[in-house]
Amino acid sequence: MLSEDKKKLKHFKKIKVRPGTPKDLSEAIQTFIQQAVIVGEYDLDSMPPEYMENLLKVMSKYPEYNNVTLELIEILKNGDIIG
Repeated sequence: MLSEDKKKLKHFKKIKVRPGTPKDLSEAIQTFIQQAVIVGEYDLDSMPPEYMENLLKVMSKYPEYNNVTLELIEILKNGDIIG
């Protein structure tokens, strides 16, 4: 793993969900971040899609997060992760 990647991984380990975030959304975000760290630590090719699906599903329940949800979907489309 490159030194820069190690720094990014170390940063991901410190990320906290903003206080006041709904509990189910907070849990989905934390779970997604934990899995992203695991992917990095074990140099895996990808994360099981269920983690992203769950994150998007929970985010879609909250209209106030609509812009973030749409941006995340756009990132996934641009990365050819979803069609």
